[in-house]
Amino acid sequence: MHLLQTQVLGTCSGPPPEQLLKALPKGTRPVLLDSSDGSGWSFLAWDPDCVLEGTLSPDSDSRTRWPLSREDPGRLLEEATANEMWQPSTELPGEAWGGGWIGWMSFECGHAWESFPWTEAPSCSLPDFCFARYRKGIAFSPDGELHLCLTQELGNEELSEKTELLDSFQSLLHSCEGLSSGGEEANCEMLEGLQSSSSPESFQEKVSLLRDWIGAGELFQANLSHLMGAPFRKSPRLLYSQVRQAQETAMSAYWENEKGHALLSWSPERFLKIDGEQLQTSPIKGTAPRGLTPVEDQELIAELESNEKERAELTMIVDMARNDLGRVAKSGKVHVVSAGKVEHFSTLHHRTALVNAEWNPSQGISALFRSAFPPASVTGAPKVRALQAIAELERESRGPYCGSFGIWQPGVNRGEFSVLIRTATCMSDRLQVRVGAGIVWDSQPEKEWNETLLKARYLECATPSIQSCR
Repeated sequence: MHLLQTQVLGTCSGPPPEQLLKALPKGTRPVLLDSSDGSGWSFLAWDPDCVLEGTLSPDSDSRTRWPLSREDPGRLLEEATANEMWQPSTELPGEAWGGGWIGWMSFECGHAWESFPWTEAPSCSLPDFCFARYRKGIAFSPDGELHLCLTQELGNEELSEKTELLDSFQSLLHSCEGLSSGGEEANCEMLEGLQSSSSPESFQEKVSLLRDWIGAGELFQANLSHLMGAPFRKSPRLLYSQVRQAQETAMSAYWENEKGHALLSWSPERFLKIDGEQLQTSPIKGTAPRGLTPVEDQELIAELESNEKERAELTMIVDMARNDLGRVAKSGKVHVVSAGKVEHFSTLHHRTALVNAEWNPSQGISALFRSAFPPASVTGAPKVRALQAIAELERESRGPYCGSFGIWQPGVNRGEFSVLIRTATCMSDRLQVRVGAGIVWDSQPEKEWNETLLKARYLECATPSIQSCR
């Protein structure tokens, strides 16, 4: 067993995480777990020493109509970390991160655990899953203090590694002095116009078809999405920083590989929080725009709270989340803390629930993903039929969208994962983002289309228009 201890090498005041992210050299595979709303700690890391990534493929030996994948990302992560025991730093509070296995799983990782149609992936795509071990990074407290962290194996601490990290940290701080908020950052129109690959009519026809299936009793709800894109030739780190200022959330994240391909997420939704025996999930369902005045804003909040359709959607998802956690939880140890309350963001309001559970961590992280992935709020009810309906209607892989991004510390069984909504990818001079809506029997196709466009409004600070192409 390898015992890994996180140490704080130094503490100081300094620039915010997005500034340090921009200053990191290219090719260092930076990741950022970002509580950009100031509600918690953030963690910026780079130069991982182990990488686990791959692409899923169907099990050719299976005789089922929709075979599971040969690979199980949860099991692979569990195996890669089986001999590690992370010991958090005594110099940081319990909610702070100082290192760990950080990465993401695409929506298609659901093929490892549920049977639904395989769809064709785009020709230029990211892997289906990617996790890497980050032993050095910077923890940012909510009040702006920077804590330089290094994780080393007990008994094998190297002074040279500490010295090298301290020197690189000073260089990084110095590099940030040359970065200002002017110049390129002052130009808000970074995108040339965000367009959907679906016409309003096509999307609304799919909504109507889903309603027919729901009316026939095949399912109760499904999340339907469409792809939007735009040319993009600027820095994804700069875009992340710019949008971050307008879309503050507790579960924001940034990931970049050595080729400069990037995943940018300003997610408001927690998929799983794991703290030893304690589990927590916070599904979102129900959306309303922000008002132009405080009075109008309060009216829209009241309408969202009283809307029977929106409340019914979240109730179904809460039941699914209870069932998902119940597959690994101790008997009688799943509790709905909140059936739903309105949370406020820069461009919209959401209704969010909170479900807690207790489990036996000896089951392993793979069992937890098997029970709950893909997240309930971005699939539908019942989950398997909803996954089948999504694949049949969308006919293309979602990629990271509606997957999960997070951090895992084995041994202490501590982790936190978001739902990858409000999430974009940047590669090959193009930005892509998916947006969706939960469809139920009384959904109105035009309103559901408009709701998806509302969910893309957080990118308005970076694009002159949000359009659809026919």
